[in-house]
Parts: sequence; structure tokens; C-alpha cells
Amino acid sequence: MIETFNSHFQKICSDLISKKKVFVLGLSGGLDSMALLFLLKNFLENNNKFNVEIFPIIIDHNLRQGSSKEAYQVEKIAKKLGFRTEIKKIYSKIPTGNIQNWARKKRRDILCKMSYKLSANLLLAHHFDDQAETLFMRFAKKSGLDGLQGMHPIVFWNGILIIRPLLSFKKDQLKRFIDHKNIIFFEDTSNSMLKFERVKTRYLLQKISEKNWPHISQDLFKFSNISKILIKKINFIFSDWVSKNILIDNSGAARVNYNNMKVIFEKSNLFTINILGKIIQTVGGNQFPPKRKKTYDLMCSIFNNNSKNKTLGNVKIFVKNNYLFLIRENRNINFNMEIKKGENYLFDGKFLIVSNVSGNLIPFSKSDLNIISKGNVFFKYKDIINKTIPCLQTLEGINIKPHLNIIKKNKNINTITKNKSFNLYLINRVFV
Repeated sequence: MIETFNSHFQKICSDLISKKKVFVLGLSGGLDSMALLFLLKNFLENNNKFNVEIFPIIIDHNLRQGSSKEAYQVEKIAKKLGFRTEIKKIYSKIPTGNIQNWARKKRRDILCKMSYKLSANLLLAHHFDDQAETLFMRFAKKSGLDGLQGMHPIVFWNGILIIRPLLSFKKDQLKRFIDHKNIIFFEDTSNSMLKFERVKTRYLLQKISEKNWPHISQDLFKFSNISKILIKKINFIFSDWVSKNILIDNSGAARVNYNNMKVIFEKSNLFTINILGKIIQTVGGNQFPPKRKKTYDLMCSIFNNNSKNKTLGNVKIFVKNNYLFLIRENRNINFNMEIKKGENYLFDGKFLIVSNVSGNLIPFSKSDLNIISKGNVFFKYKDIINKTIPCLQTLEGINIKPHLNIIKKNKNINTITKNKSFNLYLINRVFV
């Protein structure tokens, strides 16, 4: 297993553009992440030609008695191996329901924040069995094709390269490695509680495998790969149509050719649900597109000549001059962010902030700071758009207007050119 992992991770490092390979490692202390920690240590010892830095981050969710002691023990192991390690404790109020989803989001936010701060890639210890469980849950929820791709071994998400180097390794392989190396790991007691969705899914998959479908996990994994190939082909086929009919402005607003979208909708509402959902996700800065049923109902209403303005996913949607306009609503926007020079941030779920000066974000307040120029197709809506874009107030009290850019969803923060003092990069999630 060690040789296979080293070969796999060598390729990952070779494919990275940056000379210095910096990684944040999500280290839970469980079997999977501890196996990854020791595999990475072995890699570093045997691959000096790569300039690699790895920063393990331990999240203490503060959900269990003794979690802080456990986090300290994990930190001690990682530091003994030579890694610069940090514990991040969550002090937020614990919700009464859906605790695992809450913990997952909190963990993701902290790991992403550290990745932005260090301009690093993010390593996660998901493995083969996790992929099967994820796909099984998404089948149960009648997920669309995008969701049925499952987790990607390498994917750009909000400007961060997320790498899952263990995705092709099975849990029992990791267990044998852990046992062989006598590696200490910590078992979360919640992993045996059937009230949690993933635990219940794991139990069901095991029972199905034992009774009448011994290779269900392998078949789910194969289906994931087929879905990825299918999505790639669909994107290629429709890329020309998308580029001719959809305009994404670097301010975060969008415009779609109404008549041509209607023609496509009448031929394939599946495609229009997918593409319009991604536009709403991009404009609204949402983690996921809206539910397919909501998007479908929205399109039915729009194409049945209902002239009323619509809203979905924090996006105002309306028809004007045979175009469908989508503009971010001025609500649920958090301008309360401190910006430090040289660090990267995510604003409103859709803008990467890259700044060469420190300060605080503030809303636009002066008309002379308009970012939508005359002649722009969105100029008529500049007052609405301006209220959704931040300025940077420097430590000296000077207001700086942002330099707006747009990047595709598969771009990494390490590849971005810092061409102005205060830059906003819109993440375009539409496949163009």
C-alpha cells in the first residue's frame, strides 16, 4: 500500500503548478486520517525532490466529553512526526438536530479558512467505502447526475484544490496498514450510532453486501465513474450553446437569452434545470444549486409568461427585453470581515478576495465608487448590484474600490494573478 500511495501522491505533486506544494490536512484522529498522516510522513521521507509542506489541522467540535484531551493527544502524535499542527476548537452553540451535518459544515469552513490563509491545497482522508456510502445516500435522495458523480479524488471548490488521495483505497486496507505500523487512532463513539444517516447507510450497505449483493460498493464506485464521464460529455456538447446564450458578469450578475432557453427547456427540461441551477448558485453564492423541483417550477412560471419578478436562492430573477436577468438580492450578505494583507478569503460564497493591503470590508456608500460602467448590459441595475459588492476600508481609513475578475470553477487560488491592491474574483460555476 505504501508504494501505491507514494506513486499516487508523486503524480499529484508533479501535476501542481506551484513550486512549493503546501497542503492543509484535515486530521480527525480517526483511523482514516491517522493512516493518511503516516502515509504522508513516509512520502516526505522518501521524496525530497518535492518541496512539500503539510499542516495538519485538528477540529475539536466540543461535542463529547474528553474531546479536548483527545485533540491534544492527536496533536502530540503529529508534532512528534515533525508536523506543525494546530487545534481549532468550535465554541458555537450546538444545534438540537442534524448534529453531524452541523459539525461537517463547521469543520469544512475552518479547513477552508486555513487553506485560504496559507494559500494551500486541502487534503481529506475520504476512502473507497466513504464513496459508496455517499452514492447510496444520494441515490436514496434521488440526486441528479451531478450528485451521482460522488466525491472527486481531485476537485477545485471555491478556489481551493481539494485532494482525496485515499479514495481508491478500501477501509480494510487502511486498517491493515494501521495495525501493521501499530499506529494509535481514536474512535468516535457516534460512528456506531444508527440514528445518524451515514452510520445507518454503512449498516445497510453491509447487510445488502452480506445477503444478496456482495459487490455493491464496487458497483457504486463504477457508477460514479460512469456519471463523471457522462457529465463531461454533456458539458462538452452544450458548451458552445452556453457561451453564446449566457453572460456572467464579473460583478456576479447574469443574463440568459430567454427565447433560446425556452426552446431548450421544451426539448430537455433536465438540461435547463441543471444549467439554470448553476447560474443561480453562481449569482447567489450558494453551496449547492436549488432543489430541482424548485428550479423546474420557476422555469414553468417564467415560460408561461408570468411577468412577476421571482426570487430563488437569494437571487432576483426577471425577464426584460427577451433576456432573463439574474441579480443577487441585497440580503443575507455579511460585510463584517477583517482582511489581512496576503491572505485569501471567500466573500458571500462566490468571490475570492485577494488583497495586497489590510483593512475591513464595508458596503458601497458613494456613487463615485460605482463598479458598473455605462455601456455595460447591467448598468440599469447598478444600484442593486453595488449594494452586494464590498469596498475595502484600509487601516488608514481610505476606501478602495475592488478590481473585479472572473474565474472558472476549476481555477485554484495559487494560479491567480494579484494584479491590483484589492481584487474580487467571481467563481463561475457554469460550465463554460
